[in-house]
This record gives sequence, C-alpha cells and structure tokens, in this order.
Amino acid sequence: LKPFWLKILAHSACGQLTIPSLVRMASPQEPASRTASGSIASTAGMVATAGAKAARSGAVMISTYVQHNPAVVKLVCCSMGLVLSVVSILSCFNVTGVEEEDYKWGISETLQSFYTFFFGLVVFITDLPEAWANRFWPAQTKLFHYFNFLANQTGRAFFYFYVGSITAALLPEGDFLKFVYLTMGGTFCLLGLVMLSLRFCPCCHNRGSG
Repeated sequence: LKPFWLKILAHSACGQLTIPSLVRMASPQEPASRTASGSIASTAGMVATAGAKAARSGAVMISTYVQHNPAVVKLVCCSMGLVLSVVSILSCFNVTGVEEEDYKWGISETLQSFYTFFFGLVVFITDLPEAWANRFWPAQTKLFHYFNFLANQTGRAFFYFYVGSITAALLPEGDFLKFVYLTMGGTFCLLGLVMLSLRFCPCCHNRGSG
C-alpha cells in the first residue's frame, strides 16, 4: 500500500488530487488484466483452430489410405469391371444377338442392368492404376474418399460378392447370355475370395505386399 499513499500525497501536494485520479490509482491493474484475458482468449482460439485443422487432416489421411492389390489381380478386376459394364449396357438395348422371342427383359432386369453397368465402372476405377484413374479428374481419389470401404481389401471383397451375386441372379432367357452372366457373377465372387485371402492369409499378404 505504500506506493498508493505516496501517489496520493504527491497529487495532493501538486493540487491535482481528484476523484477520477483516486479511482485510477485504486485500480491500476485493470487494463493489464483486460489485456491478459484478451491474449489468453486469442491463444485459446488459435489452439482450437489448429486442433480442428489437425483433426481434419488426420481424417483425410485415414480416409485416403489405400490397400493395393498385386498387378495380376488389378488386371483381372479392371477387365471384369469393363466387361460387366459393356455387357450390361448392351443387354439393356438387346445388342447381344439374342432372338426377339428369347429376349424377355422386363423393367426390373433393365434397371438392374443399369446398376451393374455403374458397378462395373466402379470396379474398373477402383483397381485402375492411380496415375491413369486420376489423370484428367481425381475419380479414384474421390471414390476412395466418399466410399472408404473400397479403399481396403475387405470392403472390396464384400462389394465384389454383392456385384457377383446380383449379376449371377439376373439369369437371362437366352443360353448365351445366361452363360455370360453366370460366368461374370462367379468370377466376381472368386475375386472377393482372392481379396479376403490377400487381406488375412499371411502367405498371400506377403506376396501381395512384395
């Protein structure tokens, strides 16, 4: 308290002792406390912003982690995806050489063929080399980002099981188309088993990573 009373004596000696000056002398630390609290709030805001950015970047890193397949498996998957898309779109418009009396393709089969057409494109893009798939537009990157289950072999395996089952279940009337669809469906289910083997079998996993 000594500096406070000394200030009062000094101001009274000079004739400058007023009520506002007494108030200022009684609370000299108020501006400093305001500055300190503002600095603390600003620092907390910066830390929160940095934490949010780190969390977002971590989420992006996790979502874009991709498990790659061996080159032979990639080639088979890309080929089967392309074949499925081509056969599906041709079947919708009966450009497969099937006779009109044998061609009994209803609305549900047509819609399912459109689905398998897009599923074939997804399979094709999924196992296409990254440099080719993202050459003109980051299609593969966006696919793995928004459909993260396709970025790992387990998710792809179950996706291939689904595509293979609905492809084999179409069973068109013509013998040729029936054979084609059953073959494609069985191949996709086999590729699903290969994916699970690459993911969980130690010997296959070491070969795939090598």
